[in-house]
Amino acid sequence: MPHAKTTPFAMPLPDALAHVDRVFGIGTILADEGQDIVAPYYVQSEPGYKRVHSEKGCMHMALNTDGVYTADGYFTQIREVADQIRQVQATRVLELGSGMGFNTIALAPDHGQVTFTGLDLMAHHVSTARNDAGHLPNASFRQGSYTEIPEDLRGADVVFGFETLCYAADLDAVADQIAAALAPGGRFVMYDGFRRADFAAAPQDVQTAARLFEVTTAVTNGFHTIEAWDAALRRAGLVVLRSQDLTDASIAGLRYLHNRSARFFRSWKYRLLRHVMPKYLIRNAVAGLVGPYMIEGAGPRSGDTMGAITYSVLVVEKPR
Repeated sequence: MPHAKTTPFAMPLPDALAHVDRVFGIGTILADEGQDIVAPYYVQSEPGYKRVHSEKGCMHMALNTDGVYTADGYFTQIREVADQIRQVQATRVLELGSGMGFNTIALAPDHGQVTFTGLDLMAHHVSTARNDAGHLPNASFRQGSYTEIPEDLRGADVVFGFETLCYAADLDAVADQIAAALAPGGRFVMYDGFRRADFAAAPQDVQTAARLFEVTTAVTNGFHTIEAWDAALRRAGLVVLRSQDLTDASIAGLRYLHNRSARFFRSWKYRLLRHVMPKYLIRNAVAGLVGPYMIEGAGPRSGDTMGAITYSVLVVEKPR
């Protein structure tokens, strides 16, 4: 099958923005920029994540290196963490922003000698994760924030976070917390979306698509740049082992969500749901629709292929 990036979008970017404006109002959505909507967003969106990603509660993007979407792409990030566990011979692993527990629950059965702890801000996420992990003696979940990681969770051989550090307000403070949580020789793995350093040079409609995606996924202060995270982690005394752009691998998964969302905007029956479903849940359709444009640009047919957002991984180590 062809790589998703070689196939046409469900609609041109101007049409997509017109649909969003007509159904939701672009200005209405962007009015949430700078507002803290993380808690209501995740409370309302949990059913959507379970329906669209998996019943087991996966909450991150699929990475399909061949450009063909399959659900196996949701395990790409997990396999990287498993590799780091093997490399450092970890016995303690800490997940930041563990959500409904999908990642830790996937890792724990294959690493019986490793103790896994998931830390998440949302009480309902922790409750769901605990229920789903009841059969795993080496996995536990706690409510808390990566802005203040509990001292008893320090000394982890591997710390990881998938698409959660984008919500950090003070990068230096969080980087210091991560450094404190790591044992000497330990590794930190971070997957996330990042604004390109030249974000402001992207076409205005591509910037609008990116801002809509950010707000409708509760990243209301905008994605950080990878350069900012790299610098903060280095200032915390950590060594960056790998910084890799994986945007190409994210395209197939984003196109899958894009095509599903396009059906919502084209069908009056689906659009009626806007009046009965929670606000932040239904606005995920906007994120799904505009996601590809923010990383691929308006598309080859428009002559504009400059995106505004990348998807990357950072792997860092705490010196011994």
